[in-house]
Amino acid sequence: MSDEPSLAVSAREAEFRSFYGDHYRAVAGYCWTLVRDDETAHELAQEAFTRLYGRWIGVRSPRAYVFRVATNLAKVAWRERRDTREAVRTLASHREVHDRSSEDDSARFAVRDAVGALPARYRDVVLLYYYADLPVSDVAAAVGRPAGSVKRMLNEARTRLARSLGDTHA
Repeated sequence: MSDEPSLAVSAREAEFRSFYGDHYRAVAGYCWTLVRDDETAHELAQEAFTRLYGRWIGVRSPRAYVFRVATNLAKVAWRERRDTREAVRTLASHREVHDRSSEDDSARFAVRDAVGALPARYRDVVLLYYYADLPVSDVAAAVGRPAGSVKRMLNEARTRLARSLGDTHA
């Protein structure tokens, strides 16, 4: 009996472990930007990697795949936490700005809210491209669209964001 099958499994596991070690922080950070909660972000990242592991052999672009799964899991988390998010938004909208750091936070909140207000197809490509720092080809694989469409969507999203933020952040 040969050890070849067990060697192949060991090699795949080693590849996955290496990939996990190289990318976990980025995926967890990306999830945090989507859900703004450390515990939930780590749960989403772990679940995304678990799902990737189950398909490790057949996935051509594991980085794009794991970010896409994380995005989809975050969407589920958003739906489950809709009431809580609405309450937080209401409180945040009544926040007073007292000092420069608050003004900086206010600008960050404005950008975050503007990105969050984008239609999902634009929001996904913006977050994957700018926050997750994926190249256009990986974003395209993650959202299941051609690279040219992703470039067009990024351009349209930038135009929408500029229009949205133009009045207060010109």
